[in-house]
Amino acid sequence: MTDHAALKERGGFRLWTPIQVRYRDLDMMGHVNHAVIVTYFESARAAVMGQFERFPGSGFVLGDVHVRYLAEIRLGDAVEIGTRVTRIGARSFTLGQGLFVGDRCAATCLGIEVHIDTATRRGAALPPGFLSVLEDCR
Repeated sequence: MTDHAALKERGGFRLWTPIQVRYRDLDMMGHVNHAVIVTYFESARAAVMGQFERFPGSGFVLGDVHVRYLAEIRLGDAVEIGTRVTRIGARSFTLGQGLFVGDRCAATCLGIEVHIDTATRRGAALPPGFLSVLEDCR
C-alpha cells in the first residue's frame, strides 16, 4: 500500500476536484475542522467514483479510511484534492488523496473501496473491464 508520504507531492495526481471552503466549515480556532476535511475527501472520492457507474450491478463501500492532517486550511484558501488509485486487489482498491492549498499539502487520505454485487449486497470480484479503468486512474 502507498504510504501517506507519497501523497504529499502534487505532481503525482491527474484527477483533481476543487473544494469550496465555507464559513461553516471553520471551528473555534478559525481553521477548517478536522471532521470537515474528511467530508472534503469524501466529495473528491465521490466525484472520481462517479466515472465507475457504467458497470451495472457493481457498487462500492468504503471499507477503511486513514487521514493525516499536515497543515491548517483557512477561509479563503483555494483547495484542490488530487485522487489516484494506489492499489488494485481482487475485490477492492485503494484511493490515495492529497489535499492541497497551492503547492502545500495540508492533508492526505488513504481509503479502501470494496466492490459489492448490488443484488446480493456481498463482496465480489472486481469486473474484468473495471481493471483497465482503475489502471487509468493510477
